[in-house]
Amino acid sequence: MSDQLVDQLKEDIRALIDNLTDPNRLEISRIRNVSTSICRRWLIDKGLVNLAHSLGVKPSLPALDNASHVTDIEKWKYVEFYTLGGVSLEGQPINSIFKMRTGFPGRANFSIPKKKDFPPARFLRRKCAFGQGVWFTAEHILRHMANKAGGVHFDTAREKVIDERIDEVRQNYLINSSADVLKMSGPKYIEIEGKFEEQFDFCFLEMMSIAQSLCNVRFDQKRVVHMRRIREDNTGYGDDILLGHTHHFRVDLPET
Repeated sequence: MSDQLVDQLKEDIRALIDNLTDPNRLEISRIRNVSTSICRRWLIDKGLVNLAHSLGVKPSLPALDNASHVTDIEKWKYVEFYTLGGVSLEGQPINSIFKMRTGFPGRANFSIPKKKDFPPARFLRRKCAFGQGVWFTAEHILRHMANKAGGVHFDTAREKVIDERIDEVRQNYLINSSADVLKMSGPKYIEIEGKFEEQFDFCFLEMMSIAQSLCNVRFDQKRVVHMRRIREDNTGYGDDILLGHTHHFRVDLPET
């Protein structure tokens, strides 16, 4: 059974990479349909934990550690919207997107987050987005996208309070390219650097981030996935897979 699960993990990681790393093929529907079903299978349904147990290894998922951001947001009381992200748009890592209410004294400045390896349960409990005065964890977002937003199925009867809050934030804060010729106006649009056609809400960025962590899963602190890059100027990003508009050349999944 463990060999079968290993093969399934490899196949699912390849599917994530194939669908979510091509600058010319990245589509919202791919994020919703591909990443949610795969990530729910391995994280919510505990496929990763079960596989690791059968192999006698400890799994961990690398993600940006935003503990200081959480402290700052709760201390300042002026943050209206925040999402951690950590994926790539136009080949550049994007993280810590936020919007402040008027009246904040001075200028908000978040520290640059570093990566940290989290056990699967702790990974899902991470606070990674904020809006309407509510924190959303990785598990909240994954369950919402899989069970409410049509990722695995579309449950119109799902009316949990957390889902309602997520929907409100998704509708009120859209993220688009500052170089987009069809620039939108209004307080709910947040422009970030880069040139890309898609218009994201925070759930799509965080779903890519969740999928990205699964692609970079460690067993006993050793990478399951290795990759090579096209140009030397990309080596500064380290050896991990970076989902989004990236410039990856080839991904090698070694035999276990």
